[in-house]
Amino acid sequence: MTKRRKIVLVSGVFPPGIGGMQNYYFNLSIHSKHKMTVIAPEYPGSGAFDQGLPFRIHRGPFLQEERANLTSWGRLFRLVRRTLRSEEPDVTLYGYVLIGFIGLLFRVFRGRRYVISTHGMDMLMFRRFMGLNAIVKLILRNADGVLANSQFTKKLVEDYGVDPRRIGIVNPGVERVFEKQPMDYELARAHGLEGKYVLLSVGRLVTRKGHDRVIQAMPSILERIPNAVYLIVGDGPDRQRLEQLARSTGVAGDVLFAGRVSGSERLNAYYNLSHQFIMVSRELERGDAEGFGIVYLEAASAGLPVIAGRSGGASEAVLDGVTGLLVDPQSTEEIAESVVRLAKDTKLRERLVRDGFHRAKSEFQHEVLGEKFDRYIARICALPAPAMARLRLLRESARENVR
Repeated sequence: MTKRRKIVLVSGVFPPGIGGMQNYYFNLSIHSKHKMTVIAPEYPGSGAFDQGLPFRIHRGPFLQEERANLTSWGRLFRLVRRTLRSEEPDVTLYGYVLIGFIGLLFRVFRGRRYVISTHGMDMLMFRRFMGLNAIVKLILRNADGVLANSQFTKKLVEDYGVDPRRIGIVNPGVERVFEKQPMDYELARAHGLEGKYVLLSVGRLVTRKGHDRVIQAMPSILERIPNAVYLIVGDGPDRQRLEQLARSTGVAGDVLFAGRVSGSERLNAYYNLSHQFIMVSRELERGDAEGFGIVYLEAASAGLPVIAGRSGGASEAVLDGVTGLLVDPQSTEEIAESVVRLAKDTKLRERLVRDGFHRAKSEFQHEVLGEKFDRYIARICALPAPAMARLRLLRESARENVR
């Protein structure tokens, strides 16, 4: 890195909130060699969490529980304005497409550089709403850069007409805590998993994650692996439907809902209870899709063979036949066949585990991804700002409105 830049990250989610995006922005902030300042929502325990962090962080009462209203946007705008005045950053990174509208305003009225970070789902969702879609297009096309979490997301950004030279990719990274460890027999006994062949899914219980298709595949799996159990870690709005599906399919006793698990070390214990990891995500008609899928790499880091749905960004997290298996996420027959194949074919399983582990540990560590982020920011800061002729009149007529 030739020059250390000053970056303000404006994120709608951040630890101690729990989730993949929260971890993504935290680890960018921790591992970047640029000077980072973070604007993030307040959470219970934020004060204690922020103690000793190697970057400055400003908390505010906005986008709490990922909900926004007009007063929330006003509070966020004022906090961003104060922070930009005090920090004078080289670039501001907005961790959600719509809050990038604030970046667009400061580009128009103050000429400040901004970059949008997107994980794909937001743009897929906005495509359904013409008004929002037009705003998203304006935000993305006038940004100095767009940071995508996968090639899948990059393609979505390009569909909005963004110059490919301004798009960078920094995948989510894997925490070092995820590794192969001896089974926690007390945890296994607590769930009644002794002597069971455990298929594990980790993720929010929403339709696109494909838990329903694995449940529907369980009768076929049980015919050939009689001691199989499907262990589901996570919670969400689909839980009641999935429980009913397990009952109606006749596999309620073979599907275990463990609920939400807090903490990476505890989650790693669940990976180490299991024999296979499976999450057959699919893209829904309304545009909901898996932007990447860090859980596949967590599982690989813990030494599990992985099965993923051939959809969205999952095919980047799992290389078919190399680090795992990709299946048609709608085909219960293909799902069952892949599970049985991994259970029976020792050579295939060991090869996938070995190569999946190596890739997760060599390509998806946060230090490596932090370096990619730093190089991308340096490149964006060296590019000329995108032309904004269409907004020039707006700037001249409204310059006095933002101070």
